[in-house]
Amino acid sequence: MKIDKYIIGIFVIAATLFTSCSTDNEGDVYNGTTMGVTFATGTQSISFPSTGYEGFDIEILRAKSSEAATISLSAVLVVGNEEQALPNSITVPSSVSFAAGEFKTNLHVTVGDITPGKNYKVKITLPTEMATIDQTSNKVVTIYRDYTFSSLGTGTFKSAAMADEGEDFAIWDVEVQKADQITWYKAMDLYEKGYNIVFKVNEANEVTVESQPAWKHASYGNIYVSGNGTLENGVITVKLAHDVPNVGSFGEYKEILYLPTK
Repeated sequence: MKIDKYIIGIFVIAATLFTSCSTDNEGDVYNGTTMGVTFATGTQSISFPSTGYEGFDIEILRAKSSEAATISLSAVLVVGNEEQALPNSITVPSSVSFAAGEFKTNLHVTVGDITPGKNYKVKITLPTEMATIDQTSNKVVTIYRDYTFSSLGTGTFKSAAMADEGEDFAIWDVEVQKADQITWYKAMDLYEKGYNIVFKVNEANEVTVESQPAWKHASYGNIYVSGNGTLENGVITVKLAHDVPNVGSFGEYKEILYLPTK
């Protein structure tokens, strides 16, 4: 296919950070007077499908682990610049426990019937007296539930990226679904089985394809597509870049999705 002929400057830069700790050298690593409780990261993003979700875990670490301990915490919903009480659909426990000798544990957050297509930003706070100044006492988790989609039927996809040499497009049938709550179209298994591509259409019939995995390369792993275009008379025409994020590009290609006709 054409895309194999036009690889532009693929390269890989990798960096690995190793950390270690044990009860034997705890004093060398951490000499603070507190327990040194911290979140592993300050942010986290969780995306759920439209159905079949329940919750997720957040990892919490501590530097001093000789004794069992229970740590209190608090949680609020962040809306713009304001903090509000959590909705009933999201439950964060008020404490988390470490067993004796345990350096890390998980806090389980339960998620119920949240509104699809909406980002919920949950801020969870550990007691500051438990951590040193360079540790992470606050964590903001963005929770998202996908829209529900219904099948429209079978459409047609024309891909310049996947065309053979001498051909303008490769052409194949594809199942197309539409979001029930908004004008988003999902092409199922578009380039490869297991990779569904969402085309977002606004009120001006402008189309956005946000960066998302589309197919797998034998050497580079997941290849992501992203780009923009238009919807006109039931036909979505976009120019999509096929990239390995932060590494390199296979180029941009004209791609056309013919939506199913009733």
